[in-house]
Amino acid sequence: MDIHQLKQRIDASGKKLVTLGNEYIKSKDEIAVRKVLVKMFGEISQQTLLLGEQNAQMDRNQKGLK
Repeated sequence: MDIHQLKQRIDASGKKLVTLGNEYIKSKDEIAVRKVLVKMFGEISQQTLLLGEQNAQMDRNQKGLK
């Protein structure tokens, strides 16, 4: 996957986190709050993987330029 695709996926993940954060704020009961938190942690984990992949790709690109 190239840098542009990774950036798009990271941006989409960030927007999803904002949506989940808004859902978290509006949640009234503890069960709903916990469900949203689980979704948020899953999305943060996914985003961390994408950022790591983007970093590795940038390293490969930089080494290719030297």
